[in-house]
Amino acid sequence: MPKQLLLSIVLLLLIFITMKKIMILLVLLFNIVGSSVFSQSPIIGLKSVDIIRGWRQSDDIHIAAINIKLEDGWKTYWRVPGIGGIAPILNWDKSKNIKNISQIWPTPNIYYEYGLQTIGYKDELLLPLQIQPIDKKQPIHLSITIDFGICSDVCVPIQTAVEERLPERTSIGKKNILDTLEKAILSGNKSPFKIVKCNIVPIKDGFEVNAFFEGLASFDKDTLGVVEYPVKQNGWINQKASLVSGNQLNVHATVYNKSIHFIDRSDLTLTIFTKNKAFEFDGCIS
Repeated sequence: MPKQLLLSIVLLLLIFITMKKIMILLVLLFNIVGSSVFSQSPIIGLKSVDIIRGWRQSDDIHIAAINIKLEDGWKTYWRVPGIGGIAPILNWDKSKNIKNISQIWPTPNIYYEYGLQTIGYKDELLLPLQIQPIDKKQPIHLSITIDFGICSDVCVPIQTAVEERLPERTSIGKKNILDTLEKAILSGNKSPFKIVKCNIVPIKDGFEVNAFFEGLASFDKDTLGVVEYPVKQNGWINQKASLVSGNQLNVHATVYNKSIHFIDRSDLTLTIFTKNKAFEFDGCIS
C-alpha cells in the first residue's frame, strides 16, 4: 500500500473515531490464505478471520466454520442486522467440490445503543457450515469472500477472502464448533408457540406482512420477531416493532420491491427472539 494512501486512512480514522456511529466510507480489503491466522490485523477492531477445518461426518457432510474474532467490545452482525448494522454477505462461488453449503447461525444478541436496535455478536462470531461434497472421496476446497461490518464507537465495513482445504480425514476445532451448535437458533417446530394467522396485503411497491403467533404462556414484553424474504437486488425489508399482548404476538414488516408481484408464503422466514432462545419458522402459512 502506498505511504500516502496509508497516511490518508490513518487520518480518516483519527477524525472519525471520536464520533458516534459514523460509517467510514471505505471498504478495506485483505486476504488470508490457508488456515493461518494473522496476529495483528491492519483493521481497527478486528483481530482475525479464519476457517476452522472441522470434521467429516459419517453421512459425508463436512462440518467446518468461519471464525471472526474482534477486539474487546466490538461487535459484528447477524443476517438481519437491525438499524445501523451491516448485514454479512458470503460468496463461495470459487470453491471446489461443493454440491451444497448451508450456514448454522448461533443465537445472536439484541443490542440497544444510541437509540438504535441491532442484532449481532460481540467479541466473536463462530459460524458453523454444513458442506455436502460432490465427490466424497476428494478434499473440499473452500474459498469464501466475506463482506461484513464491525462496530464500536465507529463502524467499519470489511471485505476479506479466506480459503482452506478440507480433507476427508480431519478433526480440527471440533469441540468449539460443537459448543456453538448447542447455541444454534432452534426450529420453530421446537417452540412453545405457533403461527395462527399470516396476512399479506399488497401496497405500493411492496407488501405488508403480518404474522400472528400464539403461545402456551404469555410472551415476554421484549420478545422480538424478524421477517425475512429473498427480495434480491433493489429490494429491502422494513422491520416494524413486534406487539405483545398476553399469549399473543404480532410480527409485522413491510417488504419493498417493485419487481415482486406476489409473496410466496413458503419463502418467508420468521425468527422469534425470546429472553433466552430464538426460533426460526420456515414459511408463513395460515
